[in-house]
Amino acid sequence: MNGLTNSEILWGKIRLAENRLFAATHFFWNCPDLSVLLPRFLIQTHCLMRHGLALMAFARDRALAMPDDEVARELAEYLRVHIEEESDHDAWLLDDICTLGFQAQHVLHTPPCAATAALISAQYFWINQVHPVAIMGYLILMEGYAPLVSQLDEIQARSGAPASAFRCLKRHAEDDPQHLADLNGTLDRMNLSIDQARAVGMCAFAAIDSLASMFEELQEIDTPKVAHPDVQPEDLLYARS
Repeated sequence: MNGLTNSEILWGKIRLAENRLFAATHFFWNCPDLSVLLPRFLIQTHCLMRHGLALMAFARDRALAMPDDEVARELAEYLRVHIEEESDHDAWLLDDICTLGFQAQHVLHTPPCAATAALISAQYFWINQVHPVAIMGYLILMEGYAPLVSQLDEIQARSGAPASAFRCLKRHAEDDPQHLADLNGTLDRMNLSIDQARAVGMCAFAAIDSLASMFEELQEIDTPKVAHPDVQPEDLLYARS
């Protein structure tokens, strides 16, 4: 399509919707009650990490069940490696949350908020009903819109939380640029059909909407659906495309 790669097409779609996410994260990270909101965010992030591993395993298994599908084969190999890369990261984050005084069982038994559940369940739908490659939209969004190390330092300073609460997030921030490059490269090597490319984009859109809703829900207030003119991507959240 106009000489663009699969990842360039996907990022073009993401750019159309990202302001909603920018606005929600801006209001969240600049909230005066950040010390109260931070543990809620970390617990929901832990939930996303745990269920994200299961989601990737589901997509891998669906892809392995399609041996004659070239895109599925490429996806299965990518997920085999990436699942290993992400293994145990939920345990690291759980340890970090416990340094804030929370008990592990409390974290593990805290139900996901509605937006977190919607984020994961939407991915299952597209993976199962269209094609497992749809998960690439979700993965690229999650890797591309995580806070940078410098932004995490700012968040820590404003929240007053100990550095121990950010160990896992900072390690992710250091690894995310390479992970994102691998994702973009893998997507570009795939010979996607029109329907498959559409499903990848829909998963990215669903992730943007649900992530923004999660940040709003954690504040228990309504926030604008469109970014304020003064909110820029570099304020707190920057896409690593």
